[in-house]
Amino acid sequence: MRSIAIKNHKLPLINGDLFTYVDILIKEGNSGSSVIVPHVCNNINSFGAGFALAVSKHYPIVKENYHMLGNTFLKNNLGYVQFVEVTNNPTFGHKLIFANMISQNGIIGPKNPRPLNYLALTKSMVNINLYVKHHFIDKDKKIQIHAPKFGSGLAGGNWSFIEELIKDIWNNIPVCIYCK
Repeated sequence: MRSIAIKNHKLPLINGDLFTYVDILIKEGNSGSSVIVPHVCNNINSFGAGFALAVSKHYPIVKENYHMLGNTFLKNNLGYVQFVEVTNNPTFGHKLIFANMISQNGIIGPKNPRPLNYLALTKSMVNINLYVKHHFIDKDKKIQIHAPKFGSGLAGGNWSFIEELIKDIWNNIPVCIYCK
C-alpha cells in the first residue's frame, strides 16, 4: 500500500485496521517505511476510551508512558506531544512511533461538548511536523503518518476542520486516515 502527500484534495481514507497496516509497513523491506501514529489524548491522565483503548490493548507501553507524564504535567501542557517508539525493524530501520498529542481539555460531557482544544491540536501537529523533519526528512529516511480520525470522536472536534489542518501542517508528509 502506498500513500501520497495530499495538498488540495481529500485525504486517503482507509476502511481497515490501522494496527495491521502499520505492522505490514514497518516489516516491508525497501518498499516499507517508518510510521507515526498520532492521536489525541486528554490532559486528565485518562487513557481508556476511544482509539486510546485500542492502542493500550495493542501496545500497552504507549499507555504506560502517557501515565508517567503525571497529572500536573498533563494539566499544564496542552499542545505537548509524547513520542513513544514501540517497534524498530532491525534489518531496515523502520520504526513504529505513537504520538500522544495532549490536545483535549478534560472529557466530553454536557458541560464540555468539545474538549478538543484547536490551538493545542495545532501546536501538537506542528511539533510532529518538526519531529518528522528532524528525524526523518533531513536524514533522507522514509516516513508516513497513519492515523484515526483524531479529535473528531470523543474529543468532539469537527473532522472537516481537522482535515484542513492536516493538509496545511503535514503537507510534506504522506498521510493516511483510517475510518474504522
